Amino acid sequence: MGVSFGIAADSAHECAEALALLALLQQFGVEVTVTLRPAQVGGTRWVARAVPTPEAPAGGEGLVGR
Repeated sequence: MGVSFGIAADSAHECAEALALLALLQQFGVEVTVTLRPAQVGGTRWVARAVPTPEAPAGGEGLVGR
């Protein structure tokens, strides 16, 4: 299992803001892909998840364009 980023918040808006903060990692050469958009899990709890986006192999083989 690889690295993943988990977000727990009190609202969908806070989850979305935290996902936006993860986009700042791009400055350091790390792009992330959201794997779970903000979802309510009970009461006032919201969660979201993201994982680092794998880099394309040299020559472009292997990954399909998004």
